[in-house]
Amino acid sequence: MPQVNIPDGLYEEIQKALCGEASPSDFIVQAVRDKLSFEGQKREFYQLTGSVRAGMIEQGLSEEDMLADFEMSRREREG
Repeated sequence: MPQVNIPDGLYEEIQKALCGEASPSDFIVQAVRDKLSFEGQKREFYQLTGSVRAGMIEQGLSEEDMLADFEMSRREREG
C-alpha cells in the first residue's frame, strides 16, 4: 500500500479536530475522496462551460449578448 507522509503539525491538527470520533487515517481517506469528487465535478464544469463557450462563438454571440438577454428575461418576469 502506498504511504503518504503527513507533516507532524498537520497530523496533530487532525487529531485535535477529531476528538476521538474517527481515526486520523479514516479522516484523511475521506478527505482525499471528497477532494477527488470535487476535482471530478470541477472538470465536468469546465467541460460544460467550454462547450457552451464554443457554441456561443459558433453562433457569433458575445458575453455581453448573453448578459443582455438574461437581463431582458429577468425584467420580463418581474413585469
